[in-house]
Amino acid sequence: MDSINLAFKPRFRGRIHGVSSVVAACLILPMVFSVSGVKERLVLLLFSVSITLLLGVSSLYHRIEWKISVERWMRQLDHSLIFIAIAATYTPIAVFVLSPWAGKFILFIAWGGSAVGIATRFFFPDISSKAIAVPYILVGWSLLFVAADAWRNLGVWGSILILLGGIFYTLGAAVFAYQKPDPWPRIFGFHEVFHSFTFLGVSLHYCAIAFIVAPMAVS
Repeated sequence: MDSINLAFKPRFRGRIHGVSSVVAACLILPMVFSVSGVKERLVLLLFSVSITLLLGVSSLYHRIEWKISVERWMRQLDHSLIFIAIAATYTPIAVFVLSPWAGKFILFIAWGGSAVGIATRFFFPDISSKAIAVPYILVGWSLLFVAADAWRNLGVWGSILILLGGIFYTLGAAVFAYQKPDPWPRIFGFHEVFHSFTFLGVSLHYCAIAFIVAPMAVS
C-alpha cells in the first residue's frame, strides 16, 4: 500500500523532491550547453529533463490532495518516471563513454527493461511495494553486465560516483519496499527516508554525468 493513501501525510512529504526539482530545472541549460553538437545536446537534454520530471512530478503527487481517479494516474506516472530516469541516466554513459557494443547493449537493456517495467506498472496498478521495487533494482544495476568496460572508460571517480549513486537508489528502494525505518511518521516517515536516498542517488549520478561523462563527449 502506497503511503499516499494514509489518513495523514508527514509534514515533509514531497518537500525534498520539490526543492531538488527546482535546482534540477535550473541546471538543464548549463548541462545541455556544456557540450557542442546536436546529438550530444539531445542526450543531455533527455537526461536533465527526465531527472527534473522525476523530482517535480514526485513532489506534486505527494504534496497535493488529488481526486481518487487523478491520484491513481499520478501514482502510475510517478513510478513510471523512475524507470525513465534510470534509462535516461544510462543514455549519456552508453553514448559518450562505453565502447560501441557495450553502449548499444546497455541502451537496449535499460530502455527495454524500463518499457517492460512501465507496462507492468500500468497493467498491474495495485501490485505491492515490494514487487514494484524489484524491477527498479534490476534495471538500475544493468550496468553490471558491462562492468569491466564501464570501469575502464569511466575511470575510478566516475565509477565510484555511479556505484555509490546506485547503492543509495537501492537503499531507497528497500525502504520503499519494507516501509522501514519510519522514524517520525507525522513529520519525517519512511517515504521521506526513501526520498532522501533517492535525492542522494540522483545527486551523485548528476555529478558523474556533469563532471565526468559530459566532458568525454567533447574530448
